[in-house]
Amino acid sequence: MTVSIKFQLSVLCLLMCLLTFNPAQAAFDRVALVIGNGAYRAMSTLRNPPNDADLMSTKLSGLGFEVVRVIDGDKAAFAAALTEFGRKAQGADVALVFYAGHGVQVNGRNWLLPIDADIIASTDLPGQAIKANDLLEIMEISGARLKLVFFDACRNNPLPRSLTRGTSNGLARLEANAAGMMIAFATAPGDVALDGTGNNSPFTEALARLIDTPDLEVRHLMGKVRESVYVSTGERQLPWLNEALIGEFYFGGKSASGASPTRPQPQVAAIAPSAPRPSHRPVPRYISSQCVAAPVPGDTIEVCASSILNPQYGNRYGPGNLLDGKLSTAWVEGVSGNGPGERIVMSFKRPRQLAGFEIVNGYAKNRDIFRKNARVQTARLTLSNGDSQIISLPDTMATSSFSFAQPVETTWLELQIETVFNGSKYTDTALSELVPVFAD
Repeated sequence: MTVSIKFQLSVLCLLMCLLTFNPAQAAFDRVALVIGNGAYRAMSTLRNPPNDADLMSTKLSGLGFEVVRVIDGDKAAFAAALTEFGRKAQGADVALVFYAGHGVQVNGRNWLLPIDADIIASTDLPGQAIKANDLLEIMEISGARLKLVFFDACRNNPLPRSLTRGTSNGLARLEANAAGMMIAFATAPGDVALDGTGNNSPFTEALARLIDTPDLEVRHLMGKVRESVYVSTGERQLPWLNEALIGEFYFGGKSASGASPTRPQPQVAAIAPSAPRPSHRPVPRYISSQCVAAPVPGDTIEVCASSILNPQYGNRYGPGNLLDGKLSTAWVEGVSGNGPGERIVMSFKRPRQLAGFEIVNGYAKNRDIFRKNARVQTARLTLSNGDSQIISLPDTMATSSFSFAQPVETTWLELQIETVFNGSKYTDTALSELVPVFAD
């Protein structure tokens, strides 16, 4: 049996499994398949797709999705992920696919390429690549109420120059033929998208930054993504959307009034009061020399950092700067690289009712210093009662407010850097202010 026939049979078997799968077995309301392929072996590598997939996995997990994640997947990993995703998507409220990597259009058909694909002739495609329509068919058969597809796969044509017959730039138009389906491309059909100069592609950066905005319906979300990408790429890239949605969907939730905010509003963190627990978790251990006591109205907060940049030019970068009310000072992590995994913790003398917090990203002394240093893109917020979630910070010097649905009792809060916006000159990641907001 040839490789081509084996691979076609594996997809056929998956579709048959979905047809016979009992929808009552589904245990997930929101399911996502996230794939980022960049380490290609026989064609040009791509730097950003693994970063894009990591970022989207984090965002979607924070929004309640069960994520099936594949980074630099070969065809075996691709097929296994399709099977797992298809089964978990049975009867789901929302099934979502995000793919970043090489994709090619041959004779009007779109193919997504695993990292071990070695395409010499167009006849190699059925045995070594995934037909984009197979993804749509799996989602349709799953019976998911809402089916969302995001393709950031139009970067260039990686096929050999000798394979030109039938090939075209970018991807071909895909139709959202099933009710409740939306298909989004990073750029218009037939055009080439940019991989980006930062850690993420322009399309993924905009999507991840905006996706959890409260009161932003998914069609309006994609309109804002389109605008952001068009502007950030100097009008060279225009995302494209095809949808047959029924009703409305809000990734970031919808307010009781249903009215979209007319001005910037505080972001709503997903943390809600937990069931009563007999005790709070102990404060995470930090090196005592990297802790300081800072007075705040009605309390004294001990704030500690996992690392601190050494003093430079008379400036000190300790964690106490987070509570001094000055944008001319900042906490700056002090490890090699740009700081993923570095943490700060604020502990209180007694259990407090935490309503949220205000934060100023980056080193906000001035715009030049802000851009030269790295800023936090996503971070994990953890409270003493065990609640934890990923939050996204805007890449701005302005104060951002995060509010919980209801106040949460906690004795400490910890913020851990997950991903960053790169600085133009320095790798050091900074935060200027982090101020708890109490309800008691």
